[in-house]
Amino acid sequence: MTSHVPLRVVVMGVAGSGKSTVGRELSATLGARLLEADEFHHPLSIEKMSNGIPLTDDDRWPWLIALQRAMAAESSVVVPCSALKRSYRDVLRRAGDVRFVFLDVERPEIERRIALRTDHFMGAVMVESQFATLERPMTDETDIALFGPGTPLENVVDIVRSRQPGTATIALLADGGRGRTISDVELRAHIDAVVDEHIIARLSSTRRVLLVPPDHTRLHSKAGEITGLVFERLSAAGCEVAVLPALGTHTEMTPADAQLLFGDAVPFDAILHHRWRDHVVHLGHVSATEVSALTNDRFQEAIPIETDELLFDDWDLVVSIGQVVPHEVIGMANFTKNIVIGLGGQATIHRSHFVGAVCDMETLMGRADSPVRHVVDAAFDRFIADRVDVMWILTVMEDVGDEVVQRGLFVGRGRTNESGGVAYRAAANLAAACNIELIAKPFSRVVCWLDPNEFRSTWLGNKAIYRTRMAIADGGELVVLAPGVTRFGEDPAIDALIRRHGYRGTPATLEALRRDPQLGESLAAAAHLIHGSSEGRFTITYCTDPTSGGLTQAEVEGVGFAWRGLADELANLNVNGASPAGPRVDSIGRPFVFIANPALGLWATADRFDR
Repeated sequence: MTSHVPLRVVVMGVAGSGKSTVGRELSATLGARLLEADEFHHPLSIEKMSNGIPLTDDDRWPWLIALQRAMAAESSVVVPCSALKRSYRDVLRRAGDVRFVFLDVERPEIERRIALRTDHFMGAVMVESQFATLERPMTDETDIALFGPGTPLENVVDIVRSRQPGTATIALLADGGRGRTISDVELRAHIDAVVDEHIIARLSSTRRVLLVPPDHTRLHSKAGEITGLVFERLSAAGCEVAVLPALGTHTEMTPADAQLLFGDAVPFDAILHHRWRDHVVHLGHVSATEVSALTNDRFQEAIPIETDELLFDDWDLVVSIGQVVPHEVIGMANFTKNIVIGLGGQATIHRSHFVGAVCDMETLMGRADSPVRHVVDAAFDRFIADRVDVMWILTVMEDVGDEVVQRGLFVGRGRTNESGGVAYRAAANLAAACNIELIAKPFSRVVCWLDPNEFRSTWLGNKAIYRTRMAIADGGELVVLAPGVTRFGEDPAIDALIRRHGYRGTPATLEALRRDPQLGESLAAAAHLIHGSSEGRFTITYCTDPTSGGLTQAEVEGVGFAWRGLADELANLNVNGASPAGPRVDSIGRPFVFIANPALGLWATADRFDR
C-alpha cells in the first residue's frame, strides 16, 4: 500500500551504488514522484562525462540548482542523486523538508558493477573521481541515514519517515510568536543564560570573543542592547571582547553613534572599524555558472567572496547579533548576510547587490530564500564556517503603532543546516508574520518618516521606497519626510555616482553602466539606483531642511525626485516622528497613510506580493 507522505528524499551515493533502483522502489512505496537527477545535467556536462572527463564544481552548480528548484516544486519526491559533497547537499537542502539516504557501498563492489554497465555515460575511469569527490556524511548531518547493500526496503522507509528534515538539531534558544512580547527583563535573562551556557562554558583559555552587531542604522533592532549585555557579562568574566559593527558600505560609527546604539555598555575604544575597500581577504568565489543558474542568466559573472581580515584574528567565538526583517536585496535581512555582506569587501557587496537588482526586488522582498541568500549562505558555508566558530543571536521586532515591541529571540550556531540555520528560519517565519502588511487596495498616497538618528543619506533613507513600493497605486505619491538626510551616498565615491546618474529607472541605469566605467566598478550603486526609482509608476517626493544642512531642492530634483520643504510639509500633514502610524488626512482633507518607520516592515498588495 502506498502512503502519501509530504517529504523530499535524496538517495545519494557514488555511481553504481544503486541509487536509481532504490529510488524507484522508494518512490513507489511512498507514493512520491521520482525525479532522475541525471536528467537535469546540461548536455555539455553529459558529453564531458561520456568522454571520461570529470565534472568541475562550475559544471555541477547549475545542475544542483535546477534539481533543487524541481524538488521544491513537489511536496513528495524521491531523487536519486550522487550528492557527494556536503556543499552539494546544502544546495539540495534548500528545497526544504529534505532527507538523505546514503547507499554506502565499498569501492571494489562499485568497480565490479561499473565494469558490467554499458548503457550509462559513467565509465570505470570515473570511479576514481567519484571516490575522490565523496565527502562522507559527518555526525552533524543528522538528516542522512546510511544503508549498506541488501538493506531491506522497509528499513529504509521506516528511517526516512522518522528522520527530521534538513537537520535534527534545534535552535539553542527559540522564544517568539505573533502575539508574544519579550520584556527587557526577559531579554536580559535569556542573554545571561546564553552567555553562561553557550559561550563562557565553551571558551578556550584565550577567552577572546568578537561581537558583530549592526550599526546605529538599526536602532530599533535590540541589537545594541543585546551587544551591551553580552559585552558587559563577558568582560566581567575576564574575557577579551571586541566589537566590529557590520557596516557594509556605511560610514564608520562616531562616538555619538556608538552612544546612541550601545549606551554606556561598550567603550568606544573597544569598537573596531570595518574597511570594506582595503581591509579584506579573498576567500574564494561563487562561480559564474552558479550565479547564471541562480539568476536565469540575467547576471553571468562570478562573485568573489572577500571578508574583513579582522574576522580571522584567532577569536574563540564570533557572535553575530541582528534583526531579521524584510529586506530589499536579500529577501530577509541578517543571519549569514551580517558576516558575508556586513563585513564583506567591495566586490562581494557590489555584485551581490546587483544580483538582487536584476532578479527583481519586488519578487525577493520578504522571502526567506532568494538568489542573493543562496550566494551569501554558500559563501559562509564553503569559505567561513570551517575557519570561524559563529553564534547567531537574531531578533524579530514589530512596530505596533505607539511603540516597537520585541516579538522573537532566536539563537543558533554554525552552518545554514545546523542550529544557526534553524534559528534563522524560525526568525524569518516570525518576521513574515509580524513585518509584512498585505492590503486589499493600493494606497494612493503614503508618507514615511525617517528618524534623523538612523537615516542621514538616501542610500539608507530609500528604505521608504523599497518597503512601500508594492503598496502604492499607479499614479500615486510617496512622500519622504527626511529631517536628517544631508547626502545621497554613505561613501563619497558612491555619493558622486548617485549625483551623476540619479534615480531614473532600470533602462537609464543600464545605459549608464554601458557608458560609465566607474559605475560599472560600483555595481552596488547601480543596484541602488534601480531600487530607488519607481520606474515612473508613482511620484517620489523628498522633504528636506536645507537650512539645517539637509539636501537642497536643486540637489533632490537633480537626481530625479520631487522636492518640498520639510517645515511646510510637516505643517500640512501634522505628523512627526512621534506620531502613530495609520490613515490620516492633511490640512485640506486629503487622505494619506502614515508610516513612522519604514525600516521595520514591508507593505504590499496581496497580488503584488504573491507574484
